[in-house]
Amino acid sequence: MTAHCSTKLFVIVAGIGLGLLQPLPSGSAQTPVTPAIDGGPLVTIKELMEKTITPATNTLWNVPEAPTDAEWATLEEAAVTLLVAANVVALGGTGPMDNVWVKDPAWTAFNRVMVAAGRDALTSIRDRDPAALLKAGDILYPPCEGCHAQFNPAVVNAPE
Repeated sequence: MTAHCSTKLFVIVAGIGLGLLQPLPSGSAQTPVTPAIDGGPLVTIKELMEKTITPATNTLWNVPEAPTDAEWATLEEAAVTLLVAANVVALGGTGPMDNVWVKDPAWTAFNRVMVAAGRDALTSIRDRDPAALLKAGDILYPPCEGCHAQFNPAVVNAPE
């Protein structure tokens, strides 16, 4: 890249950055995005389950017999995603029952087992131990089903 090109690129990026710092004009159709710095929930638990936890657990439950490096990387991503999502789920959600559910001791117990199994899964993945990963998956499954049966029976009884 020539000095002229890099200077021009810097000017463009700096201009964009400065433009983002400017307040929106009054009456603007755009609404600025405000991050949730207070730690409050941003989505429903149902959305978090469907979009994050379910894909992560499905990945962890479908362990190849002898994972390749790429498959181990995918499994590690799923385990980290599960742990982060389990932490977020403990905060509640924006759904009508979400903040009631997370105060229930049974909900808390199910979530704790999910976190413990997620940690075990991540350790086994980093150790490249498929047998330990399968064991972690076996520990993870019952609290998922139990939580669904108690707090969202429609999920358990839904036709496949």
